[in-house]
Amino acid sequence: MDTKAIADSVAAKHGTRNPFCIAEDLGFIVVFARLFETRGMRQFVKRRVIFYINSDLDERQRQIVCAHELGHHFLHRGMNHIFMDRNTCMVTSKYENEAHHFSVDLLFDDCELTEFLELPVSKAAAYMGVTDQLAKYRMQSVEPRLF
Repeated sequence: MDTKAIADSVAAKHGTRNPFCIAEDLGFIVVFARLFETRGMRQFVKRRVIFYINSDLDERQRQIVCAHELGHHFLHRGMNHIFMDRNTCMVTSKYENEAHHFSVDLLFDDCELTEFLELPVSKAAAYMGVTDQLAKYRMQSVEPRLF
């Protein structure tokens, strides 16, 4: 699945890469609450989408979680991760990885990341606020600027 193309399309359609603005544009409700060991989740109530985001997270992590939940919305609509984990033999980590990829594809455009192309991936990871593995994924698809 080309999560970068989908994320770029979403950003272009909404005129922003800010996941909170996109969620608001879509009419989603975003709730910040203490979720203890959960970073975020989404719920459907009376045909409304609600994102719950852990209020203990810093602003960058809140953006990443919101973008991750948007990834589930755009990539996995109609799937119930908790149900699949508890009641099926499906491997749900594939869907989580796709949502992780979507989140960094949405939040960080290529222009913003080109300065990190010649640096260790750990520098890009620290800038993005993600794991080295996720930063490595994102940096592999950055198109260098041609001057």
